[in-house]
Amino acid sequence: MSTLTPPAGQMDRLIVHQFDLARPSPGGIDTCHRGLLKYLPDGMQVAVVGVDTGSGPRNRRLGRWEQHRLGGTGFWFLPVARLDPADQARRVPHSVRLLAGLLRYRSRIPAARLVQVHRMDSALVLRAIFLRPQAYFIHTQAEGLTGRTSDSFWRYAGRLHGALERRVVRSARNVTVFNEDYAQVVKTWNSAAEFSPTWYDPALVQPQDAARDRYKVVWTGRLEVPKDPELAVRSFAELALARPHEPWSLDVLGDGTLMPALEDLVSALPGEVRRRVALRGRVAPADVARTMGTAGTFLMTSHPGYEGYARVLVEAMASGLPPVVTFGSDTGRLVEDGLTGFVCSRPAQAIAARLAGSGAIDRARVGARPLSRPLARGPQTYRRHP
Repeated sequence: MSTLTPPAGQMDRLIVHQFDLARPSPGGIDTCHRGLLKYLPDGMQVAVVGVDTGSGPRNRRLGRWEQHRLGGTGFWFLPVARLDPADQARRVPHSVRLLAGLLRYRSRIPAARLVQVHRMDSALVLRAIFLRPQAYFIHTQAEGLTGRTSDSFWRYAGRLHGALERRVVRSARNVTVFNEDYAQVVKTWNSAAEFSPTWYDPALVQPQDAARDRYKVVWTGRLEVPKDPELAVRSFAELALARPHEPWSLDVLGDGTLMPALEDLVSALPGEVRRRVALRGRVAPADVARTMGTAGTFLMTSHPGYEGYARVLVEAMASGLPPVVTFGSDTGRLVEDGLTGFVCSRPAQAIAARLAGSGAIDRARVGARPLSRPLARGPQTYRRHP
């Protein structure tokens, strides 16, 4: 990393989001940004306006440009606010703090041919600030941010969110939607809207079958209500108690406001079960990939109506992990029930039974292969084997 003034002239693309390369945040949008930046087309000039999570270089200052490299490509980065995107206990929305910082340092931001945005509220404000065409990315399904189990402030103003998102979509030059069903709706608002399957990074996600632990279950994501990590722990407890002579274990990867509740839940489990549960907190992408590459089963317990096209499920299946997912989690329709994994209802006993049977899934059917894609769609796309 180096700190300097970005070159004069126009950027090809300006990305604005509560993102910090120095510290991965749980969630698919963070991974999306890392993939886009890692596989930029040669010669593309990209600047990112983001945040400082407190894990960057010691000489970092708000409002001072940094130059980074990710993979083989370089890009510019300007932190404008100090916040942790994983902190869902915030009193002020992260997008408000990010935009306030952007306005503070507006004079330091170069012109760009296209402004890339991943939130509706940010898109509205940025259109007024920059007066430039926008590339708008939608990561949820219809009403994904406004449903009963959402952790977004917009759950209190669902109708307003819908009306404003339609306005953003209609004025955008490019619209990329990661949920196929919602993409068909969005396309009626703007014919330029396109569906994109989410992707995984083939340089990062690799199965390691020689070291795989058949009895290790992995759950990864934000420890927040929409993901329901408590159900994952309760389901694992049912499994471990029903099969005490098998060495089942559970790794929970991620952090969030439900961590204290999860710690209390684990501490209340019987000792022989409690010792098999590891709450590992926030984990770097490479460590997530290694854990998935050596585990036996992937567990996903999201509430229906939230997921757009779950990147973590794509990564798990690319790692060769048979998934056990609750109804509504697999919006990309990747799991063929009983063939590449299991889709089941939410009772903990039902999930435990599917976890116990996951060893019968043929891993050769679970794997995935990446495809090259242009920037607007993402660098790599998941596709099932025929």
